[in-house]
Parts: sequence; structure tokens; C-alpha cells
Amino acid sequence: MSELNTQRGGFASLRTRFPKYGQGLDGPLLIWILLFPSLLLLCGIIFYPVINTVLLSFQSLNLSEPSANKWVGLDNYGRVLTNEVYGFWPAVWFSILFSATSTLIAFVIGFAMALVLNQKLRFQLVWRGLALTPWVIPYVVVAYLFFYMFNSQYGIINSILTGINIFGWRPFPEPLGWFGGNGNLAVFATIFAAIWNKFPFFSLMLLAGLQTVPQELLDAATVDGAGVWGRFRHITVPTLRNIIMITTTLQIIWSLNEFAIIWAMTNGGPGTATNNMVVHIYRTGFIEQRLSTAATMSTIWLLMLLAFTYFYIRIMEGKSEV
Repeated sequence: MSELNTQRGGFASLRTRFPKYGQGLDGPLLIWILLFPSLLLLCGIIFYPVINTVLLSFQSLNLSEPSANKWVGLDNYGRVLTNEVYGFWPAVWFSILFSATSTLIAFVIGFAMALVLNQKLRFQLVWRGLALTPWVIPYVVVAYLFFYMFNSQYGIINSILTGINIFGWRPFPEPLGWFGGNGNLAVFATIFAAIWNKFPFFSLMLLAGLQTVPQELLDAATVDGAGVWGRFRHITVPTLRNIIMITTTLQIIWSLNEFAIIWAMTNGGPGTATNNMVVHIYRTGFIEQRLSTAATMSTIWLLMLLAFTYFYIRIMEGKSEV
């Protein structure tokens, strides 16, 4: 009994000194313990690779002689930004062209589709489900689908074009070599595939936003004499402004980092016609095995994307005079 009393007295003293003793974890300590696995995962798959890539950009790593690795400071950045041999700026310009064109056209198509699907249609759920089909198909499947559609020998696109006959005038008498020549047609084909794959994302997000537009405002505008265009311009678009900003920002960044569709369709070719930044970095680092150069390009591209995202959001929020 004396030992039991002693133990109870010890527990009582612990509770006096530490009020939370025996009551479980609580407060900030519990929060950090619960967050620790997620933070560890983030450090392992995001922060460490990013930091390692930045450090590698200041080095000269040769896989054939890893022991000869040395620090070169900003030399890699100077060569990548000024030497045309590295092909950095052509890859940047194509990335911008690919992203801007595909995002803009996909947004317009997606917005129009959302406006249609927001109406009271027969079999409405069926049409909404079918509209999302291009988005749920994996990127690689989309790429191969359009690769065969644009095939110069047996693609359905060439079959349609060569079959056009307007009173004896045939604008496309011969099949087009979509993935040959100077690469202009390949650029069109990859952008077309990206548009088809991405516009349902805008349709889904904007359709959800259209459900939140107050019907009272639309009715009041109609009573005041506003037409369809006036209601769309002064009520619908301002109401969807935040959704438009978020969706376009995400889609532009995704398009700037597009890899699967371009690589599966053209491998960045013909030549370097469809060589965007991600494909160019992949080629440089994993095919040509110039890891330091690829790390340098990745770091510059990351900084450019961060700067774009910051100023784009500022402009869309109306807080910048740029």
C-alpha cells in the first residue's frame, strides 16, 4: 500500500508540475506531430530536388568523371543565356506560343461550352459527362490519338482535307506532311491536341461558377433593358473573375510545363520546331547527359514562371498598373 501511495503521490506531483500530463497531446505540439509526415514528404519530393537542382546549376558535373565535379559559379548561366548553341531562347518562345495559344482558344471554347451546358437541356447530365471526356483521357493516349489522326499516310485529317472538292477546286490535292518539313504543321498539330485535351477543364470550372451567378441580378438587368451581351459583360464575367484568374493561371503554368503530349507526338521535332522548355531540359539532361546545363535551364525557367505568376495575379486582381 505504501508503494501504491508513493506512485499516486508521484503522479499527483507530475500533474501539478505539468497540467497536461496524462491528458494526451494538445496545442501546437500536436499540430506539428500531425504535420510532420506531410512536411517530411514535401521535403523529400519537392524541396530537396529543387535545392539540389539550384546547387547543381553552379557546378560542372560530368557523369563520365563525377570526381572531377567542380564549382563554376555563374558560368553555366552566362552560357545558357547568351550562347545560341544551347537553344534556350527558341525553347522559351515556343513554350510561350504553345501555352498562350492553347490556353486562350481552350478558354474561349470552354467558356462557350459552359454557357451552353448551363442552360436547361434535355439529357443535361449526359451532355455534361460527354463534355468532360477529353479531359479525363490520359495525356499519352491523347497524344497517340492525334498522332495517328494527323498521320500523313493514313490519318483521317488528311483524308478529310484531300476529299474537299469545291466545284472542281481542291485546296489540298496531296496529303500534308504534318510531322515533317519546317515543323509549322507539327506546331499546329500539337496545339490542336492540347486544346482538345484542355478545354473541358475550363468548361467544368466555369460551369460551376455560373451556378453561383445571382439570378436576381440577371433578372434586374433584364428589367432595366440589358441584352444578352450586356448581362454577360457586366454581371456574368465580373462574377466569374476570380475563377477565370485561377483557372487561366493554372492552365498557363500547366501548358508551359507540357511534356507528355509534345513528347509522345513529335519528340520535340521535326528538328527543334516543337521543342518546348520541358522537352528541351529533358533532352539536355537525360539524353545528352549535360546535367549541369539542364539544371541551369530548370532554375531559370522556375524563376521565370514565378515572376509570371506573381505579375499575372497582380494584374488580374487589379492591383498593378502594369
